[in-house]
Amino acid sequence: MIPKRYLFASMFIAAMLMLLAIVQAPRSTREGGAVVESAAVEQSLQTFETLAEYRLLDGWAPRFQGAVDPDQEQPWPYGGGFGSPWEPASAYLTDQGLALNGPGGRSEIILWKGLEWRHYRFDAPIASARLDPLRGSRLLVTLSAGPGRFETRLMEVPEGRVLWATDSGPWSRFSWDGKAVLIGLKPPQGEAGLLLATLPLEPELPPATLAPWDEKGLPPAPRGWPVRQDHLWDDGKDLPGARVMVPWQAGGRLWFPQQDRLWVSAGGQWTLWVLESGVWKRSAAGAGTLQALPPRRMGLLGPERKGEPAPRSVTPADRAEWEKVDPSLAAWPANDPAWLWFGDGAAATAWDQRWGGETPDLPRERQREALLKAFRPEWRTALGLRASVKGWIPEGPEIALREAWEVGWVWVGDRAILVRLQPTARLRTVRSALKR
Repeated sequence: MIPKRYLFASMFIAAMLMLLAIVQAPRSTREGGAVVESAAVEQSLQTFETLAEYRLLDGWAPRFQGAVDPDQEQPWPYGGGFGSPWEPASAYLTDQGLALNGPGGRSEIILWKGLEWRHYRFDAPIASARLDPLRGSRLLVTLSAGPGRFETRLMEVPEGRVLWATDSGPWSRFSWDGKAVLIGLKPPQGEAGLLLATLPLEPELPPATLAPWDEKGLPPAPRGWPVRQDHLWDDGKDLPGARVMVPWQAGGRLWFPQQDRLWVSAGGQWTLWVLESGVWKRSAAGAGTLQALPPRRMGLLGPERKGEPAPRSVTPADRAEWEKVDPSLAAWPANDPAWLWFGDGAAATAWDQRWGGETPDLPRERQREALLKAFRPEWRTALGLRASVKGWIPEGPEIALREAWEVGWVWVGDRAILVRLQPTARLRTVRSALKR
């Protein structure tokens, strides 16, 4: 017979080992734990907490109608990327709601506020919708008002009060700092130009102005260029705000990092515009092609020399103080709004394309695939109940990750579901990069 003192000692040791395992297991090895963080996340990716759910009427979908960004030639994924302000608009509005178009030209924005859905209804299709990136208290909506006609409204959230409304082109966007709005119109005569206007986030609009192109030391405006109010066509005259007519052609791009900074690149020329006393003025200009390295910097590809790679330079996004880039460094990734830069030497997209150095705090993205797997049975059910589901999302549920807000949207066909993502180091890194 085993002496009792040995039994008690064995039971005590076993209890201590179990207690140690309970304390250590949930922690990563970097924190002194007994298992790696990825293993804990792997176990948690089988279930997701539902934060809100909205049942869509048949014929309604989170899709825009008629949206055409002047500098986005390729179709943008419906679910969007990181949800950054420099991306084309997505119908999945951060962690707050959806933009929905329905039959008969009807549309609405639904926002999850105070544990209930708030509805903002319109009698025209939605071409674009965004929430301001600063506080999410302003809703920017562009509506298709008829053939070739669009109207942009800025609304207060959650009250729904319209702060201002104006005719516009088929797009609108906030500045990266969330303090102003940018809209634009193309000239009716097919001129190689684009009329841009910036507007405030308040109901009182400033006097309309037009960039005079009269800066000393910089080339004059192209011949016959509109630099006075009476030079504009009727719709251009009616466009409010601080306006500037910029040269434009296919492949051109523009960036609006601050309420008083505007970068334009088209036809091998670039310009930095600065808003001074309500009037856009050129701060710098030159030859080359701009490439954004958001959220903090702009890049420049200089004119190519025969047999040599194009020289590269970088500058802070608020000024043109160029520093040369070591030519031995790898070429920048494609000029695409999907990229987010983590420091100076690394970039990634929401679909895990990578460029540059290692980012230890940015693990591979795995929650998108986990959500697809978790909600596929619900999509199959909706597929059997509604014929329209096969047309909208024929291959499975649509996933829109909003990692900076630690949530994801899942559209299974008959319902849109807001879920909480599993907390990972990746989410913290993305949030920090977007909010610099």
